[in-house]
Amino acid sequence: MLPMERLTRFLGPVGYLLFVFAGAVLLPGLVAGLHREWGELALFFGLGGAAALVGGVAVHFKPVGTLTRGEALALTALAYLLFSLLGGIPFLPVTSFLDGWFEAASGITTTGLSVLRPEGLPRSLLLFRSLYQWIGGAGIIVISLALLLPPGRPALALYAAEYGGKNLAGNVRLTARRVGLVYLALTAVGFFIYWACGMPAYEAGVHILSTVSTGGFSVYSDSIGHYASPAIEGAVALFMLCGATSFPLFWLLRPGKFPVLVKERQLWALLGLSLSLGGLAGVAMGTAGGGLFQGISALTTTGFSSLPTGGLPAAARWVLLLGMLIGGCGGSTAGGIKLFRLLALFALARWLYARAHLPSEAEVPLRFLGERFDQKEVMQIAAYVGVYLVVLAAATTALVYWGYGVEQALFEVVSAQGTVGLSLGVTGPAAPVGVKLILIALMWMGRLEILPVILLLRKAVSRR
Repeated sequence: MLPMERLTRFLGPVGYLLFVFAGAVLLPGLVAGLHREWGELALFFGLGGAAALVGGVAVHFKPVGTLTRGEALALTALAYLLFSLLGGIPFLPVTSFLDGWFEAASGITTTGLSVLRPEGLPRSLLLFRSLYQWIGGAGIIVISLALLLPPGRPALALYAAEYGGKNLAGNVRLTARRVGLVYLALTAVGFFIYWACGMPAYEAGVHILSTVSTGGFSVYSDSIGHYASPAIEGAVALFMLCGATSFPLFWLLRPGKFPVLVKERQLWALLGLSLSLGGLAGVAMGTAGGGLFQGISALTTTGFSSLPTGGLPAAARWVLLLGMLIGGCGGSTAGGIKLFRLLALFALARWLYARAHLPSEAEVPLRFLGERFDQKEVMQIAAYVGVYLVVLAAATTALVYWGYGVEQALFEVVSAQGTVGLSLGVTGPAAPVGVKLILIALMWMGRLEILPVILLLRKAVSRR
């Protein structure tokens, strides 16, 4: 059981998070009313009212002390778990709570794996899934900081826990608002471009929410391939890349700052790998445009598809698996190991090679492509990647135990842990309960990069 003082430190921020949830169900509730989806309407507004009421009580608790960094990380993990559980309730009119929880978890973690057929879902639930991805992509904590949470040390700890500590303005609340402004601008511009390319307004809205969040939920089972439109595929590919780009970089699109943007290694790595993986996938698939789209979708961890993933050649599937494992830029909505860690690992490999060929007293900098890395930082990154791969291997072994083939199991695990959403058929309504729970856990850990989940579980059983 949590000690009372730690509980009081959690209650206030959780109250503000419940306000965010109450706001999240408002728009889907209105859509449910417009389309006479009465069961969904009652659940959306009932949940929203209850969340607002409980949140209003919780924010008046006076905390004992301030949040430590470890507690902020644990609270971030708790926020995503809470949102996934609450988000499963609106699906009760159409499916079981487990499948609803799976959809909500896939939404709030920006994954996009689904056990439901989108054509059979009410419009309000389709919007709710994608809106959940949009909120999860922006970050529940960042939205709370930008709109609700008062400034101070707890706010700084929470921001660093979810967004890696990139401070754009010296003030954490202003930084959160700037991140939100970039996110809103990309969403608005993307909506109008999708609409201009031929998507109906409702579908353009749902899809852009799922694109800038690199989530991948669609209103059709065949995803973006349903439109059979090169213009739409090109527009979606562009905004998938935007979603996988570190949001602070968009603030460099100002007079005098562009040269700094051009020197950003992660950005060039994202573009270079997108072209490389897309080219390899295109060769394997026999279609350059389809290969480029699928390669970008995998690397940005969005999960949209223009062709059925299960029908792709084996070579193309392995290319996509590699892209899903790598992921996008740090400070973006993308998942996976992420490009800044990949660059750091290359720096470490270069350092180890140089050390083997030089005298022991020689000083060798940790550097790759002109970027220097701190030794302690690289060691932490290497440790994280090791843990990431151990979790991946354990989950793959579990799915193989359930009877899936190694390639099928590995692809699904990499997709869930990387918050991608591409599937070879493991995810579905007929999947065993244990497999669904494993995938939910992987999506949760993948969105939060494992450590916050471990800290939450540790603090839940510890009295210290």
